[in-house]
Amino acid sequence: MWKPALQICYHDHCFDGVASAATFLRFYREEVKPGLTLDRVALRGMAHRTGPLFDEGAFAGEENAVVDFRFTPDPRLTWWFDHHQSAFETEADERAFRAEASDKKFWDPKAKSCTRFLAWTVRDLYGWDPTPLSELLEWAEVIDGAHFPDAKSAVELTHPALELMLLIEASKDPELCPRLIRELSQRPLGEVLRESFGTEPLGPILARHR
Repeated sequence: MWKPALQICYHDHCFDGVASAATFLRFYREEVKPGLTLDRVALRGMAHRTGPLFDEGAFAGEENAVVDFRFTPDPRLTWWFDHHQSAFETEADERAFRAEASDKKFWDPKAKSCTRFLAWTVRDLYGWDPTPLSELLEWAEVIDGAHFPDAKSAVELTHPALELMLLIEASKDPELCPRLIRELSQRPLGEVLRESFGTEPLGPILARHR
């Protein structure tokens, strides 16, 4: 059975979740395992639901990362980054996180976005340069922190990045978020926003929104 070198679980249908996964993927391929090809990486969207959040499929990789989503004390979890107040399902989970004191698992409930928190954390610890992703980091801060320039920007989606946010949240295509993660990990946000795989399905969604 095929086993990915890396599996990333991310908050599905969420701009910050997608951006966090793309940021981690770029960091990992540049600093942790240079030369790792994308065909050895698995991407898995996660959703909050009743019952267990993590099944066996969540830890299918040789290394397993969870970004912008709840913590799990499962020993197969290698990397974890989150910023939500609700990061721990139980007090026991939070105690397990604090007791481990891992240099690969991080939480900051004061961070506006997981994306920039993740990028700055690995920058400071590993010397990784997130500059090529600066536009993605900026928009993750704006969107997840709800720091829009004005109310009109949020409602009328006055920037392509905000249109992408709507597409990520509304799309039913299971391949959209994984493709965006792979593309955003390699190319500037502005370039990816012009790709037809995003612009074509966006039209009907924008029409319903407006």
